[in-house]
Amino acid sequence: MKANAYAKINLTLDITGRDERGYHLLSSLFAEISLADTVTLEEGGNGISLSCNLPYVPVDERNLCYKAAQSFLREFSLSGDFHIDLIKRIPVCAGLGGGSSDAAAVLRLLCDRFGLSTEDERVLRVAASIGADVPFFLKGGLCLAEGIGERLSSLPKLDGYTVVLAKTAERASTPDVYRAYDGLPQKKAFTTLSFLEALRKGEDVTPYVSNHLTDAASLLCPSVPLLKKQLLDLGADAAEMSGSGSTVFGLFRDAEKAKTAAKNINTQFCEVCHFM
Repeated sequence: MKANAYAKINLTLDITGRDERGYHLLSSLFAEISLADTVTLEEGGNGISLSCNLPYVPVDERNLCYKAAQSFLREFSLSGDFHIDLIKRIPVCAGLGGGSSDAAAVLRLLCDRFGLSTEDERVLRVAASIGADVPFFLKGGLCLAEGIGERLSSLPKLDGYTVVLAKTAERASTPDVYRAYDGLPQKKAFTTLSFLEALRKGEDVTPYVSNHLTDAASLLCPSVPLLKKQLLDLGADAAEMSGSGSTVFGLFRDAEKAKTAAKNINTQFCEVCHFM
């Protein structure tokens, strides 16, 4: 059994406050894009085992794929021997949700194997226990994500844009980025609701592409503002960082401009994608 695990970008990311546990609350637009890992699930072996094409990706309990299989079997009081093979194409620690998407792919494959729906409340509970954005990857498409990212509302697909992803080797941990954000004296304006209104009216959404974490991540990853400028200079209609970084994306109405930009941008990783 095999499944694609698609990446996502945050078209907006507003930080709206904190909950009683201290977690930052979001109002964000998650958009699934065509860049994908491949997850294969095979029965056999001894318990849960995992392999990956990248040597630095852990293949034990630290991997979210492993946690997904383990938590799923425990939740439904099931047993079985499963080997998970993971082909990574989504950069790690990049703000693209690769690990969460891989975990969601494992849950989808296990649901297929045992005849369960991915909309089953118990499956969604398992997904949320692995990571706040794992439930999104069970749903896919374009969603408004609220709370810590677990409250999802599906939206119509955003058409007419080509996405260019760009990333250097720089990375910063999500906790470090949030700590840097908390120390910033000024915060950005909220744009998610304005984006949604423009989307509803069929108007230009690019003025509302924004991420509250960008300035904080830029302190830790100086490549972020440089990549944003490069993408805009190369014709992007909007450019912003995804998640907590350090991947930057450009939205292009002109697909040929997007392809040209991808050839000319100065970075280690660059990919031309479309919305799913």
